[in-house]
Amino acid sequence: MNKLMLSGLIGTGLALAGVLPAHADDVAMRPYISESLMYTFADDSRHSDGGIGGMLGGGVPINRLINLELDGGYSHFNHNDDVGSEPWQEYLAKLDTQFFYSRDPAFAPYFGVGLGYAKEQLKTIGNEGAFMADAGVGAIHYFKIFNTDFGVRGDVRYRWVDTESSKFPGRGVSTIGEPVISLGLLIPLAFGGTAAVAPEVLPPPPVVPQQQPSGLSANHRFEDVHFAFDKYSLTEYAQSSLDGDVTTINKLSGSFPSLKVDISGHTDWIGTDAYNQALSERRATAVKDYLVRKGIDAGRIRTYAYGESQPVAPNTTAEGRALNRRAEISTKGE
Repeated sequence: MNKLMLSGLIGTGLALAGVLPAHADDVAMRPYISESLMYTFADDSRHSDGGIGGMLGGGVPINRLINLELDGGYSHFNHNDDVGSEPWQEYLAKLDTQFFYSRDPAFAPYFGVGLGYAKEQLKTIGNEGAFMADAGVGAIHYFKIFNTDFGVRGDVRYRWVDTESSKFPGRGVSTIGEPVISLGLLIPLAFGGTAAVAPEVLPPPPVVPQQQPSGLSANHRFEDVHFAFDKYSLTEYAQSSLDGDVTTINKLSGSFPSLKVDISGHTDWIGTDAYNQALSERRATAVKDYLVRKGIDAGRIRTYAYGESQPVAPNTTAEGRALNRRAEISTKGE
């Protein structure tokens, strides 16, 4: 029955994760508290049913690839039909390190390694505190309910506890090795007196009239076009700014027939390198297509894509990532 209940819980959680929307990119880079339910497939030497328990902890992202998390947990193993079977209790404390493949809030997979202490207690015989380690994989999906951020996390590990047979005479217990599955909830924390999430796109800077020198130059740099997280569609402000760029490009092309328009697409560091490379290409193409629709000769335009490789601001803040989600536009006379 315990296994059926846990399977139902995990299925419900995964279904919930599938229908709830992922939230803004900064949520994956915030400190958090976590709680989870665990099911441990009992080692044969326990002579017991699987263990039902929970884990409570908190973690902090160190950089785009690594989280550090401190956890404490408890599991109870009921006796089964084996002769002499008795219930076990297990207490855990560990430092967990998670190595992320991607920080995409919709699906952030990782490889996890934990090191710590386990106290194994058999009711009528005794107990032992021993070194423990675990390793496995998991993933996080972030979502938002009533303006509050959450994450749901599924995790599969294999756990080793370095117990000694002398502590449990007559039981044949040595090193315990057990698969462990868990499903839990993460609550990202916001500091600074507000729980508000930074906007996906920063407010556009004020438009400053561009002064052309008396000697007109073909080399010109335009205002960057910014994009929402994981988007390549143009905002109304971006379209208005590009309309002004069209006027300037037409003026320059009249004086410089060989004028070229260079557009480079860029992203923040959320997501894989390959995904960001493709997204930066789509952003550059979106700007090119808009300029062509407004009358710029497509033969003048060259597009480049740099993915996340050329940030103009730190990717460790929401504001910096918003600045890095951009397309740069410039003209050159050749």
